[in-house]
Amino acid sequence: MDIITILLFFVYTWGLGFTATYFFKLPESKLERNLVRIAIGFGIFPLLSIFLNLFRIPLDWRIFLALSLVFPIIILLKNIKKIKILIKNIKISFFKITKSDIVLIIVLLLTLASLYMYTKGAFSYPYLEDEDPWGHSVGVKYVAIEKDAYDPPFEGPGNTMDKKLSYMDPYPPAYDVLLGVLHQTSPDLRWVIKFFNALIVSLGILFFYLFAKLFIGDRNKALFATFVLAAIPCYLSHFIWAHALVITLFFPAMYAFLMVKEDKKWAIVAALIVGSVWVAQNLEQPVKLTTMLLIYIVVNSIVYWKFLKYESLALVTGIFLSFSWWGAMVVKYGIKGVLNYYSGDAIINTTGSVITTTANTANGSIGYVGLIFSKISIILGFLTRPGGSGARAYSFNDFFIAQGQNMINNPIGVGVVLSLLTLIGLICLLIKYKSKIVAKENAWLCLSLFWLIFTFWGVNGATFPISVARGPFRTWMLLAIAVALVATEGFYFVKNFFGKNKILQFVVVGVIILGIIFTSAQQKYELNTANWPTSGSFMTAQEPLEYGALFDTLPVNTKVFLYSPRDKLVIGFGKFSCDWCQEVISFRGDILNKNAQELYSFLKINNYEYFIINGPMDYKYFKGPFTEEKTKELLPKRYEEIMGSGLFTPIQQVGDRIILFKVK
Repeated sequence: MDIITILLFFVYTWGLGFTATYFFKLPESKLERNLVRIAIGFGIFPLLSIFLNLFRIPLDWRIFLALSLVFPIIILLKNIKKIKILIKNIKISFFKITKSDIVLIIVLLLTLASLYMYTKGAFSYPYLEDEDPWGHSVGVKYVAIEKDAYDPPFEGPGNTMDKKLSYMDPYPPAYDVLLGVLHQTSPDLRWVIKFFNALIVSLGILFFYLFAKLFIGDRNKALFATFVLAAIPCYLSHFIWAHALVITLFFPAMYAFLMVKEDKKWAIVAALIVGSVWVAQNLEQPVKLTTMLLIYIVVNSIVYWKFLKYESLALVTGIFLSFSWWGAMVVKYGIKGVLNYYSGDAIINTTGSVITTTANTANGSIGYVGLIFSKISIILGFLTRPGGSGARAYSFNDFFIAQGQNMINNPIGVGVVLSLLTLIGLICLLIKYKSKIVAKENAWLCLSLFWLIFTFWGVNGATFPISVARGPFRTWMLLAIAVALVATEGFYFVKNFFGKNKILQFVVVGVIILGIIFTSAQQKYELNTANWPTSGSFMTAQEPLEYGALFDTLPVNTKVFLYSPRDKLVIGFGKFSCDWCQEVISFRGDILNKNAQELYSFLKINNYEYFIINGPMDYKYFKGPFTEEKTKELLPKRYEEIMGSGLFTPIQQVGDRIILFKVK
């Protein structure tokens, strides 16, 4: 089923891309044309899923398969007489490989090398890393089962914005939806999210080349830029989070924007992918990527002395299309509820309901309209404030010296050789071209320069007096894109510096490539294949490995109930507990007051086969909602009841902490 799911992924993306671009201008190369279709289909899928959800059409893999294939099948049937001729031409053309195809094959090898690196690291340990992946695992499981991207109704006081599905509703859910649909045909959730997240990040390498070739207008330069992006440490990792999707979407979006110059109909595709960007991740990255698209429009309008009206319309339309999600959230929670959530004034209590802060309540005196504008002001400030995880003032060494020991969710660092090439490229742009930088033939250089300025400024938001992007730490991945382009110009300057001496050029090129490998790529490989830390839910460093070994003794999707409210751990390890079900939430709310018989009845009614206790973990997560005093009183009593009830059979024990029971 894993192989089938991989094939289905490419059927979905190719079919959607074929349908969307059939009447548009496409590359002459058959290989490149079909890779472009995959990129475009990948770009359309997120927004399509939101549209289906809006109209309450189940997010079922069969529906996506039908939508992907219905038009290609129609075209096939329409041209059935040409099939034999087509097959004959394929046989003939198979042996006619062009230089463009050879470059594409090299890019595909870079993509596969990246996939190998990311999957090797992701599958080197049985658990999910840090916190985000565990949250995404719940959302993926929810979509796979419920075929829905809206939170289920929650019975609680006030606003019903709950914490159970942390990356869905009102968080843009497209990442979880994509993986959830894939999970429907592959039963092992842990494999699905590890593999396909790695695949999405790796496909970014391929999609970047397709964009860069069109952008630069030189396939050799595009190939080198792609190699740089694949090698640079600060361009993503195999960390499982929505950033992997939204950044990868940028490249098909840019491809579509560039193709508008060739065929105005491409503006439709550009708008659809912009919409996908805005439903793929929280506001943070969509705002940055939209800023980069705006820079593209402004710079090219100046360079070509012509306002890019179709591109501008595509950008505005794409954002408008994303209101298929954002509008639904406003209808569900109200403007105030959504603004509270994104301004940081929404606090989620232990029952799952949202309450407002004191500051939020105090704002009531300024009136509803004033409050709305106040929240918008807070959000705008939030989007440019240099905060967020990992944010700090970065030093010279942070850029020049790539480290094998790095941040896992978004590594920092460029590397010595790539940093020098970027500086050389920057000097070339500022000195060599001067006023020629705004010439049409140098449009890509001009845009690359402004992208470099914006992303470098964003990364250094904690250093400069004014910040232009939220989360300097999460702007490194965007800086990598600009560095790949500018460093390419630096590379060709060094290469051409030695004139027509081919031998010397060959030596210089070899030294530079080896330098990039040993000062950037090696460190990136070291980080992405290392054992990463995991959630703070665990009590010891060994626990995630112990739980992994424990859960691996059970079949995939076995229903397992953790006594402590850590259902996401069960889901993340490839088993199942209904974290979002009302009956589970309600029972957990008063679980310490339930005796062994009541616990047994609940587990039997809800078809749980296994039950796990872990003294330190249970104590940690019960003492908050039940108070420390009550937990100390009741927890030993409940353990004694469970052990002596005869309703649960001990199956396996790990140390003196974790006990796995079979529910009789």
